[in-house]
Amino acid sequence: MESSGIIGKDLRYTSSAYGTPFYASLPLGAQPWVLPLEQSMTRSDIDQQIDKHRHWLETTSLDHAQRVSHLHNLAVAYHFRCERHMNTADIDSTIRLCHEAAFLMGTSHHLRGIKMKILGDAYRMRLNCSGEVADINESIRIYKEALDLDLPSNIIRVDLTHALGLGYQARYQVTATMWDMDTSLQLLKETCDATAGPYQMETARRRDLALGHQIKYLRNKDPLDIDTAITLFQECVDHTPTGDPILATCYANLGTAYKAKHRKAGSFDDLERSIKMLQHAVDISGVLSDIDTAIEIWQQAIDSSDTKKQQATHLQWKSRAALERFNKTKSVTDINQNIPLACRLYELGNRYRVKYKITRDEADLIAGTAHLWTVIQNPSMDVYTRILAGEDAMSFFALADDWKQGYEVADSLMKLIPSLVPRFLEAFDVQYVLRDIEGMACEAASMALNAGKEPLTALQALETGRDVMATSIDDLRGEVDILKRKHPDLANEFLSLRTALDLPATKDNDPDQRYEQGNAFEILVDKIRQQPGFEGFLGPPSEDALKLAASEHPIVVINVSEYSSDAIIVLKDRMLSLAVPDLSYVKIKAQSRHRDTISSPAVLSWLWDVAMKPILDFLRFTKIPVSDEEWPRVCWIPTGPLSGFPLHAAGYHANGSSEAVIERVMSPYSSSVKAIINGRQDTKTTREVTGDISLLVAMETTPGATTLPFATREVNMLHRLHKSMLLDPIICKNKVDILSQLPNCKVFHSLVTVSQTARILPKAIYFSKMMAKLTLWKSESC
Repeated sequence: MESSGIIGKDLRYTSSAYGTPFYASLPLGAQPWVLPLEQSMTRSDIDQQIDKHRHWLETTSLDHAQRVSHLHNLAVAYHFRCERHMNTADIDSTIRLCHEAAFLMGTSHHLRGIKMKILGDAYRMRLNCSGEVADINESIRIYKEALDLDLPSNIIRVDLTHALGLGYQARYQVTATMWDMDTSLQLLKETCDATAGPYQMETARRRDLALGHQIKYLRNKDPLDIDTAITLFQECVDHTPTGDPILATCYANLGTAYKAKHRKAGSFDDLERSIKMLQHAVDISGVLSDIDTAIEIWQQAIDSSDTKKQQATHLQWKSRAALERFNKTKSVTDINQNIPLACRLYELGNRYRVKYKITRDEADLIAGTAHLWTVIQNPSMDVYTRILAGEDAMSFFALADDWKQGYEVADSLMKLIPSLVPRFLEAFDVQYVLRDIEGMACEAASMALNAGKEPLTALQALETGRDVMATSIDDLRGEVDILKRKHPDLANEFLSLRTALDLPATKDNDPDQRYEQGNAFEILVDKIRQQPGFEGFLGPPSEDALKLAASEHPIVVINVSEYSSDAIIVLKDRMLSLAVPDLSYVKIKAQSRHRDTISSPAVLSWLWDVAMKPILDFLRFTKIPVSDEEWPRVCWIPTGPLSGFPLHAAGYHANGSSEAVIERVMSPYSSSVKAIINGRQDTKTTREVTGDISLLVAMETTPGATTLPFATREVNMLHRLHKSMLLDPIICKNKVDILSQLPNCKVFHSLVTVSQTARILPKAIYFSKMMAKLTLWKSESC
């Protein structure tokens, strides 16, 4: 089979070379005692070997010929103990000893590649304890350096390549960079094809490749990935003999893959297959006494863990065993007895929340939130897990109407979010990372207001959430322009790095360079923030800056979340909040799935009644302005699911009605207050010199589509608004007018009803469809 990459097409594992994946890479001196350890895995055996090699190293001269071997054997022993007990000190010892052995060995030793693999494995394992990208980056670097050596065996090359594939997979799970996943799958496929020998090795390689495809499927929904995973998992089942303890895991993996396929796009048959495979796994995994034993073992591991993250890992396994016991006994007593033990951390913390919803027992509230707080506040745990635990905690406190503690959780989470999205991520990777925390800033703002905090606190939470997504040069233009005037060298360096990070990754790029650029960017941002006047660079605006943004007209941020709906009103001298409780989050979410109807008269009148009228009345915009010169302006910033709704069109549009937003104020929009501030960096002088043209098009009636009764009035309002912005607005009457002015215009605003399909088409196709509609409109109206 043709193969491109690190492994050649002619490399194969042979039976005579096989040990276990870890055992096969060890030097001969370590094999006699490592093999029994891997079979029995008792801690006392490992401790004895650690004591033995430590004693030898402590009592032997530094230049002894066997020192490298003993350093390596001691490192392997620590590695095994860490695998068993997840003790961070053990893996740190492994890394230290491997570095010392590598230094003594030199760069030309024939076993250097083997020992570098152990070092790379140690850094990869430490990622599980630290959550630090630096650890997995170092692991990948070491594997690649080892592969560049003149290796004495192709078997070692295959082992290193497999480890490198797992390294990229591990980094993907931390950073969500798709390049890492694609590279991982390529390398794992090559090693899978190059492995021929005992079934245990082949099964392990197939499993790793299958898991990679399944992880990728959960993101891209490509049926080919989940079908490939299922095929590989099925091969694992087929090649594992009855009686092998690993067979239950093979069935469980296969059942989980079918479940994933059914959940996303599969048929009912996939669900039945999933149930069948998972039942096989349960049937051959042991009797109830085995499950009880497993629970006892994991409880011992929990009690002896030296970090909360270790407890979390052990609790996950114990909880699964406990749930299996409940599934067999169906005993409610078992659930109550197991909850205090199995739900201490995030994996099962939300079960207290489920129970609390039923019982309203304060003990459940205290226990559940305490465990979730432990996760949130533990810096050794990965940021993503801490954020998800925080979301559960906020929901918990909301159930209890404890908004003060809910806000404390929200405040902690908002400080964590920026570190969840490192600068080296591409835009589509950022969107994927943030998929599960969409709306968190809105929830934090609601928590703040419900807890009695000032509107400024809620607004800054929203601005922080927006800044996480502000990754392009266009998003940052205003701040960069100011930086250029004060510190041109820093600005040029900033733009250079930001431009490099805005470029999409390709197969020819070195991903490690992108990580280095991301780190350099963070260092540069810190340096900029040390300059006077730039302390808030790329951060949320200060209170004074927010008020200054509203110096010309009010800014209204309408925040919608599961916990409340509120308007945050920014005026030139103060900030206020107004609750709009009838603006239902559930109704908005349900309506937003039907985009064709959000501009229907029923929806527009509902928006007016529950939100827009109360807000305008609060601002005392209660009448139609007397003249164009007196027409007031309100800038709207909708959040969350409300973002796609036409707030400016809310109201009743019967002839002569003044009950509509468009009859009372002009309505520009913005994505955030900071976007308003940045946008004002374009000076009025520049606009006057350039003479920017804006094109305005209105089609109240479109053949085959719903009508837009407010379209003409909206265009007239926009005409006034654009005049005040020193633009030169032109209202186009037909297709000829549009096509003649389009090449010269700065702004193009159209009110044309389009189908849901057209909304998601590429812009060129959408525009051609709109032109076709304009052709029909022209034939009827011109």
